Amino acid sequence: MGTPFLKVYEAFLAKITADEWTVEEEIAIVERDWQQLLDMAIFRFKYPRVSLEKEYYDPNPDDDIDKTFCWGFKEELSQDEIQLLALYMKHEWVKRCVASWENIRQLYADADFSQANHLDKLIKLESSVADEIHKAEGIYDRSRGKKPADKFKKLAGKNIQ
Repeated sequence: MGTPFLKVYEAFLAKITADEWTVEEEIAIVERDWQQLLDMAIFRFKYPRVSLEKEYYDPNPDDDIDKTFCWGFKEELSQDEIQLLALYMKHEWVKRCVASWENIRQLYADADFSQANHLDKLIKLESSVADEIHKAEGIYDRSRGKKPADKFKKLAGKNIQ
């Protein structure tokens, strides 16, 4: 067994402060939503060093407990891959927030609330997350185990033997 999806979900939840899933009573619905965000993140991951193929695993087949979080990746993901997937999930989630801002504005019927200002802040947040992803992709693409990849050492004039 590789890396459970739950590790990626935890990294994603650490990056946001959303309470949208706390109102949902059925954990299977919440997990399905996270799975959709993860699927979009997997689609966006350009050149992973490991397979992002999914597999179902059952840690205790004899138990009748909830098997909701029994999906994972076939291979072990590094912390770099987990964090990059979590960033992609965050970006997809923020884009969803921007797209559904009309639903949010009804919560703020207050005269002091500026819909245009709120939407502008959401759009700036989306842009900021996109920049964060771009930087994280660059770090992931150019390093191996927190050290520069060999081909980038050569660009810097280092002799590789």
